[in-house]
Amino acid sequence: MRKVHLISVSEPLMFDLALALKEKGYEVSASDRDLDEARRLKLEKAGCVYLGDGWFPEQLKAPIYSVVLGSTVQQDNPELLRAKELGLMVQSIPEFLFQRVRGKTRVVVAGTRGKRSILAMIMWILKRQKMAFDYALARELPPVPHLIELSYKARIALVEGDERMTSSFDKRFRLEFYRPHITVITNLSWTEAVAKCDTPEAYRKIYHALSSSVERDGKIIYFEQDDEANLLAKGVRKDITALPYGAHPAQIIDGETFLDTRFGNIPVYMPNPYFLTNLNAARLTCRLLGVKDLDFYQGISEYSLSLRK
Repeated sequence: MRKVHLISVSEPLMFDLALALKEKGYEVSASDRDLDEARRLKLEKAGCVYLGDGWFPEQLKAPIYSVVLGSTVQQDNPELLRAKELGLMVQSIPEFLFQRVRGKTRVVVAGTRGKRSILAMIMWILKRQKMAFDYALARELPPVPHLIELSYKARIALVEGDERMTSSFDKRFRLEFYRPHITVITNLSWTEAVAKCDTPEAYRKIYHALSSSVERDGKIIYFEQDDEANLLAKGVRKDITALPYGAHPAQIIDGETFLDTRFGNIPVYMPNPYFLTNLNAARLTCRLLGVKDLDFYQGISEYSLSLRK
């Protein structure tokens, strides 16, 4: 059984990582300051070892397979210093997650708007097709119960593109680590309110780094009506296929929305103006993952109509 120690487990992604690793069979220990009682009890109920309030470098002893750092861990953290002294493998969250899913088909959905809606659609369709998948989310996505799900059987890994920096002392962005086979770029509209970097130029660099990291013969699905996404797609390597998408054709009949498809009119409910655009990105992604269009349309009809309840 491999042992993993997590520093700063109170961060939501780290907390769910601890639970996911324990579920996968790892021996998990964790530490932090001011972890609330409810989460402490949840860790212990799952079988994780919470060392206590504070840092406990003396508890870090071989054999520890890996030490994972939360994004708020400082360079002078006593447990981090001890891990380096012992020569243990020290990894950031995205570095560690990549190693867990490197043998799987990795899909990263990124951009300023719509990525969570696209991920929700893809997850619904894959579940309906009984296609197992791992996932890593940046924020809660109801009704998904956790931010992270890891397994041995899944051959697909879905990742919500996160533009935040890796840690307080590693200034690379999380998007740079996952090396996707399939990437969805919704749009790249920089504003101070949504971006995690100071300027539009810095924001573009994040996505150029993402496109450069795509695996050989990979695919980039991009929103064709966004100027920045178009520029990014035009500059990708020759081995990468860039696939544009826009809103899926649809029509209104007696006040109801129907998708125009070669299989006939498919009824859907439109919860927002972006639904048809996000749907098309999800359709192209699912097709690349092996889902037939007819199966997608049947599933997306069920998904959208469920939102009406």
